[in-house]
Formats: sequence, structure tokens, C-alpha cells
Amino acid sequence: MKKLVKQLSLFFLLACTSNHGSSQTIYYAQGDQKRVYEDEKKEVIDTCTLNIQYRMSSVEDTKNPKKKKENFMLLQIGKHVSKFSDFLRLKADSLSTIYALQKMDEIEAFNKLIPIQKECETFNIFKDYPNNNITVTDYMPLGGMYKYKEDKIKPNWIIDKDTITIGGFICKKATTTYRGRNYTAWYTEQIPKSDGPWKFWGLPGLILKIVDDKNEYEFSFVAIEKPKGIEEIYIKNIDYFNSTRTKFNEGVKKFCQNPGPLFESMDVKVDGKSLMNITTIPYNPIELSE
Repeated sequence: MKKLVKQLSLFFLLACTSNHGSSQTIYYAQGDQKRVYEDEKKEVIDTCTLNIQYRMSSVEDTKNPKKKKENFMLLQIGKHVSKFSDFLRLKADSLSTIYALQKMDEIEAFNKLIPIQKECETFNIFKDYPNNNITVTDYMPLGGMYKYKEDKIKPNWIIDKDTITIGGFICKKATTTYRGRNYTAWYTEQIPKSDGPWKFWGLPGLILKIVDDKNEYEFSFVAIEKPKGIEEIYIKNIDYFNSTRTKFNEGVKKFCQNPGPLFESMDVKVDGKSLMNITTIPYNPIELSE
């Protein structure tokens, strides 16, 4: 079982850091008994009233700024809470529930789910409106799932007179400096929700587009719709490592700057080759400062 856990950690790591593992398959370790797949438990924290899809574009390696990673993200807005996460990860969660109900073999289920999540963003961001805080769950490379909470601090927005139309909505311009990056945002008062992608909020309308001045991070509106039925906003009820934003970001940075020792300590290999000689992994976080 420990070998299986290490395989899964490696797969999620490779999915986040490279194109390795696209044809990899996990397997039972010798002597392991086959197991029925079990779904992760979820805690329902609100009901979704509005779904907004965004395209997230990000530069992972500043030495290669023309190469951008794209993810389709979903902002689920409820009465008390909003959740921002990768659309494909939500799809994988739905399939996970189905596979558990079907009592699918554990390894078969993992091998079906991993390709879907291969390029997914690992973070989930929950904005708690009444308590004015943000909860983040995210994956620490080879370290498991972490959770931290921070105050929901409103960015210092400067509203401009410029307007554009996005998706049929009239949008106004606003700028801010937030966590070390300078952003230009476009928001619409036609959707009176003071929310937006990632941790952005605080404008008199929904943010439909926001981009930093280096063009390294951009969130752009794709579509909006109301749920056709009851749609739950949930957080996975698993054993997280509780942390702080500062400690979590420092941990990811430390790993990316020198991943070799951790690879060596865990005897991590791909196609029989050790990864201990990897000196660095591209690191360009959206948060550059406190």
C-alpha cells in the first residue's frame, strides 16, 4: 500500500511539473491484494446559484514566456461561499463518485482518473462571505494535500472610466497591485456579485477578465449559466496538513529550487531512472510577495 501511495504522489507531481508520465500506469505492488475503489468524502458547504467559466493562462517558466499553460476554471457562487477550481478536477470528482458506486477496482479507477487530472490546477479557493476569509486547499509536491486560511483582504482598486464589452456584458476597468503583481481587471455591474477568479474580489460587480502587466497570469471569461438542478459546493473531507499561506508557498519554492534531495530520499524514479539529478523545476508563482 505504501508503494501505491508513493506512485500516486509521483503521478500528481509529474502532472504539475512536466510532461512526464503521459503513458505511465500505476499498478499493485507485489503481494498487494486488490481493493475496491473508495471515493473521497466531501463536506457540502453551500449550494451553487451561478456558474462562471474562465480560461486561465499562465507562464510556468519565465525563461520561456511564450509557452503558456491553459486551464478551464469554474467559479461556483453560492449564497454564503464561492469556490474556484479546475473544471476537469470537478469532472474527475464526479467520475470518482460513479466509480465508487460501481465498486470498480482501485487501480483501474486511478488509471482512469489520473489522465483527466494530468494538467489540472491543484488548488481550490473558497471565499467565505459572512466570515470574510479565504480557505485554500492545494497540493505540496510529494507532500500531500495542504489547507490554509487567510483574511479576505480587499485589493486596493483604482477604478477607471474606460469600458469594453465582454461576452455581451459592459465592463469597466480597474487596476490594482496585489501580492507583487500589477493587474488590470474588467468587471461588470450587470452581474452584481463582488467576486471573481482566484482570490480577486472587491469591485461593484463580477470580474470577467484580469491580467497582470507581465502577461504571465490571465483569467478571461468564457461562459455563465445557472445550475439546471441542485449543485453542491463542497470541500473534500480528507486529512489535510494545516499550514499558512507563507509556509505553504515557501515549501513549494524550496522544493522547486532543489528537488533532487527529496526525489532521492523517496527513491523516486521514472522509467527506471532516478530524478535526483534534476536541479530545479520552473517556479513562477502568481503570488510574488506577501
